[in-house]
Amino acid sequence: MIKVNLFRDKTQKVRKAAAKPAVARTGVLLVMLLVLPLAAVGAWWYQLRGEVKTLTASRSRLRTESARLQDLKKDIQKYETLKAQYESRIGVIERLQQSQSGPVLLMNNVIQSIPRSSSLWLTALDQKGERIQITGYTKQSDIIPDLLTNLASSGYFENVDLELIDNPKDLAKFQLVCTAKRTTSAE
Repeated sequence: MIKVNLFRDKTQKVRKAAAKPAVARTGVLLVMLLVLPLAAVGAWWYQLRGEVKTLTASRSRLRTESARLQDLKKDIQKYETLKAQYESRIGVIERLQQSQSGPVLLMNNVIQSIPRSSSLWLTALDQKGERIQITGYTKQSDIIPDLLTNLASSGYFENVDLELIDNPKDLAKFQLVCTAKRTTSAE
């Protein structure tokens, strides 16, 4: 008797099914070997690109900061030179004030020694070392002894002497010589 199988051959399906998994495993293995490293390299490239952007932005920010600091450094140097100039000027002024103390004290003592209600004019005041010579005019000759007394009692002058007195009709010319107690220099 003859048997006719109306159903399809099941063995063929089994054979095909058994063959497919072997091909699929190889494909998956190939995909994993190729795609996973490519994906890893792509992720690494994306990360590096982000770092490059961050570092580029940081570099541009640091360059602007550096330019700003260079300007500040120039300003600081300018102000330091100005400060040095001002300090040197202040030093010169202080030295001048210290050297000026002698003539200022001399003039103050002479001015304070002049009698108050007098018509007395000083025309010259010369100092050479400790020797001081005072020249002037007066309408009243009797004021000159008061001037001599006041100069001697000021404490600044010693050995106050009348060197010359010329008495024309209206004005009397006089010349006094004295020494300073401490050394002063007039320039």
